[in-house]
Amino acid sequence: MYICDTNCLVGPWPARTPAYETVEGLLTEMERLGIARSLVAHTTARTYDPRYGNRRLMQEIAGHDELWPCWVLLPPSCGEMGSLDELLAQMAQARVRAVRLYPRDHTFSLAEWQCGELLRVLESRHYPVLLGLDQTDWDQVSRLCRTYPDLPWIMVGVNYRQLRPLFALLQQHDNLYVELSTFAPYLGVEEVVSRFGSGRLLFGSGLPLEDPGGPLARLTYAAIPESAREDIAHRNLERLLACAGKGAERCQTD
Repeated sequence: MYICDTNCLVGPWPARTPAYETVEGLLTEMERLGIARSLVAHTTARTYDPRYGNRRLMQEIAGHDELWPCWVLLPPSCGEMGSLDELLAQMAQARVRAVRLYPRDHTFSLAEWQCGELLRVLESRHYPVLLGLDQTDWDQVSRLCRTYPDLPWIMVGVNYRQLRPLFALLQQHDNLYVELSTFAPYLGVEEVVSRFGSGRLLFGSGLPLEDPGGPLARLTYAAIPESAREDIAHRNLERLLACAGKGAERCQTD
């Protein structure tokens, strides 16, 4: 099975011992697990400084086409990443495929008054946004999906205790997605596919902090059609990333 990983990191981690820290370690894990391509961000972009971490990511993954860059962003009002035009130009040059936001760790608000300008620009260019539930809550997720309906929101860190709000929002918002790294409810993959189709789940390993065996088992052994398994394994992510950085007209015509 061809597998693309939505959720992995590279770099040191201050509070835990990760499975690896280097790109070479990540590539070794990908080969061992049968993962063909990965969307990857740098740990220091979360734990130290986003601009430094994004720059370090590009240096470390240079020459590895199987690794798609995912940048960590701050709203422009922080004054740490340049203007929006400068940021977009840098993202285009680096061929960034998606972004991550850490509003609690980085102490900013996802509300319109601080992040509205950034999120509208990301929406216009179809950059998927990875957002962890340790950084927000379901009320905020509902508002974000409703306010930015063309912006793909990929929820990270969803577990079995959050199914009730998750299912309500999956029913209401076509732009909400879930990756599998911690999504471990009994027959949870089967229920999502049955109720909402196979297009709302993405394979994610959670490397290097999570055990990738769980999501791999859930993907491999789920009682779903093989076409749905392929969607989750790679096609859904590839579809989202194919539009990243492009306007609506370009994406529709490419």
